[in-house]
Amino acid sequence: MLHQQLGHRVGEASTWDSLGYAYRQLGQHTEAIACYRRAVEVVDGVGDRHGEADFLTHLGDTHYATGDQRGAHDAWQQALEILEDLQAPDTDQLRIKLDRLARSR
Repeated sequence: MLHQQLGHRVGEASTWDSLGYAYRQLGQHTEAIACYRRAVEVVDGVGDRHGEADFLTHLGDTHYATGDQRGAHDAWQQALEILEDLQAPDTDQLRIKLDRLARSR
């Protein structure tokens, strides 16, 4: 990956996220999960916390699509904690997902 060669970690993480999206749209959830996890790993410690929350949200969405409620909960909860720390306005959507998940158990 060009971003990886240039040491542009945010760009590399975004590329992994895009690959995860493509795999998810193709129904290849295992590959999508691996890509989203890689995106989270790459961006960790870089300072792009909002991006990290987005990647975790996508990871949770994919876990949910596979029926892995624990994986979905864990990823969404981590994303929510980051967004709350950032005082981001988009925390409501994650709270709704987590509430629905809790009610379905």
